[in-house]
Amino acid sequence: MAKFLSEEWINLYKEEWNKNEKLKEGLKNFSASIKYYIEGKENDAVHLIVENGIAKEAGKADNRKYDFEMWATEKDWQTLAKGEMGPKAAMLTKKLKFKGSMITAMKYMGPFEESLKMMGKVPTEW
Repeated sequence: MAKFLSEEWINLYKEEWNKNEKLKEGLKNFSASIKYYIEGKENDAVHLIVENGIAKEAGKADNRKYDFEMWATEKDWQTLAKGEMGPKAAMLTKKLKFKGSMITAMKYMGPFEESLKMMGKVPTEW
């Protein structure tokens, strides 16, 4: 078990991502840097670097400009990871905050939702 959004956790998430053929296929033309964090704890952010649908790098976020940033309260992340709330609903109700190209996010909404649901597959210590 890894603490949610720790370096260990994001590396386990990267492994899950790369095992998910549906996700990789849906994002084969997508490359981006994605930053994730718990609201109010941006200094503890982690990132995932995706190239043509494959998660290439995971670790502690740095000062680079990320293509996408996602953050929520720990409670809302938990609700999302457990599948109790869908990603679209989370974004519409502003429970999941998002920074980046909305056009790109909408274009890849299916895989984006899949990537968030996958968070529930990582053995997580909340």
